[in-house]
Amino acid sequence: MLLDALLSLGSTIADKLFPDADKKLEAKQQKEKFEQLYKMALLEEASKENSEFRKFMLEYEGRLIDVPRPVQYLRSSVRPIITYLTAGSYVYAFLHPEKFTPEQLSMLHGILLLVLGFWFGERLVTRTGLLDLFKKREPKN
Repeated sequence: MLLDALLSLGSTIADKLFPDADKKLEAKQQKEKFEQLYKMALLEEASKENSEFRKFMLEYEGRLIDVPRPVQYLRSSVRPIITYLTAGSYVYAFLHPEKFTPEQLSMLHGILLLVLGFWFGERLVTRTGLLDLFKKREPKN
């Protein structure tokens, strides 16, 4: 979680360092090279056994060994339970639409999309090229 935030920070830094990367090929290549080097350095630092970053992560997130079993089960079951409840509510609403207003169905549909986006969103965006479509769009003035 924190690692993902730090990885996205590298992209933000690259955007600030190379603001015209979309216009010039050389600047774009430098920006991509910077992002790759940043990610590699961060992941390398995180993988070292005695690194300061690893110590910080363990202190921040905690060691799983030190957490009691019931707390481990509770922590690992929150997201699946929310997913099952959302999917079950959606199926129930689909089978009994007369018990729901159109606004409630619309809200439930949005919640289901958020849950599915959580589970499959990154994979969908990165592997299908959808992210490239959004990056290429120019704002109309």
